[in-house]
Amino acid sequence: MILYLDKSQVPDVEDLPADVLRWCIRKAEIANGRYGRLDRYYRGDHDIFHRPGDREEVRVAVNYAKYVVDIALGYYLGEGVKYDANPCAWQETKGLGAAPRLDLTPLLGCYDRQHISRTDREIGRTMGIMGDCLELCYASSETDPRPRSAAIDPRNGILVCDTSVEHNKLFALLWDRQETPSGERYYAVTCYTDRTRRDYRSGDLETALFHPVSPAIDHYFGAVPVIAYENNAERQGDFEQIMSLIDAYDGLMSSRLTDKKKFVDALLVFFGMTLAPGEEEKLLKERFIDGAPLDARAEYIQKTFDEAGVQVLAEALVREMHKMTLTVDLSDERFSGNASGQALKLKLLAMDQMAKNKVGQMEQGLKERFRLYNHWLTVKGEMRPVSVENVDVVFTVNLPINEAERVQLVTSLKGIVDDQTLLGQLWFIKDPAEAVRNLRLQEQEQGTAAVSCDHKAETDRAEQNDPGQKEDR
Repeated sequence: MILYLDKSQVPDVEDLPADVLRWCIRKAEIANGRYGRLDRYYRGDHDIFHRPGDREEVRVAVNYAKYVVDIALGYYLGEGVKYDANPCAWQETKGLGAAPRLDLTPLLGCYDRQHISRTDREIGRTMGIMGDCLELCYASSETDPRPRSAAIDPRNGILVCDTSVEHNKLFALLWDRQETPSGERYYAVTCYTDRTRRDYRSGDLETALFHPVSPAIDHYFGAVPVIAYENNAERQGDFEQIMSLIDAYDGLMSSRLTDKKKFVDALLVFFGMTLAPGEEEKLLKERFIDGAPLDARAEYIQKTFDEAGVQVLAEALVREMHKMTLTVDLSDERFSGNASGQALKLKLLAMDQMAKNKVGQMEQGLKERFRLYNHWLTVKGEMRPVSVENVDVVFTVNLPINEAERVQLVTSLKGIVDDQTLLGQLWFIKDPAEAVRNLRLQEQEQGTAAVSCDHKAETDRAEQNDPGQKEDR
């Protein structure tokens, strides 16, 4: 979660007052009730399973919360995020005589070694569920430490910013309630500032006595190494505004199935006859009764219900849930049919706008991560400083494509658009900058081979015209 605190309350972030730590954790414990309910709904543990009722009632949950989050996540993060150097921005910053290419290899190598796309998806998933997420940048425990990232559940992470309009970071806390083998419970807190990391421990929040359990350790990231990602300006989850609709749909489907069950268990009533002792068991077993009077009859007492009306209501609830979350219903037969590509784009317009809002929010955090990694590698002497303004963060929407049409488009724009941008449009190219370098190297090798062949052909022709030249050689 994200908290805002007057900077005057923490004049020295390297020596935090105990009452500030207690205030932060109390705020987090209050917010965890909301976070816990959102996480519970995503996992399918809806309120319908916790309400009182009789044993005969059927209870089911249709997990639209998970559907909404997962389909949005796959739409804008199904393909990994790409990072392309922008040579034009670099030359504008450093001058026209600067090198035309930025070397991002050390930093991107750190991304590849930890499969950073998995961390990105975990961050996006948590954003979609709870409305915000934190990321911790840290040095790995390897012999040769490398910068790494981990998604932090907002229930266990607190980023504290000042109350200025820029909301500059003051410090960050990672906390948890832990227990010793003897049963003693305590709060374990790790504090991150722009220079150091330090661990604290407290038995309870009433005394507010947080004792340091380790000396301050430098982290070399140059800023508070905790990044906040917000799902939207309100910090709401993707399905948070439709939770009442989800509850209504769960209740409707549960009542529907309960009515079906009671329909099967209908009462059998006999008119004009009575069953002798023991015939009830015989009827239940053999489904047959003998010796009934001619004017006797048997009927079931059933509860009547309007199945068509219930279905109309269920479909209306589903439409409202998709409309309020800006997601498409892929199971709707009217979604595709024989519609043209342009018509499908119009149907995806609302979802595309939602994805762009998410991308805009997430791009800020990814650029901040880039800045932290670059500072760490620069301090270690493995990379030179690179401004995030010289790097393009590229998101690829995960949709089925017409491969032949995409190749034809790239081919037709040859000579109009630069090669790196064109190669980035091809779905099978992961690193457009590397593809451009390989293309240039291939052209050089082909040019050298062509020159060598031309030289050999000229030599052969000269030898044929002057046989003595071969003997001189």
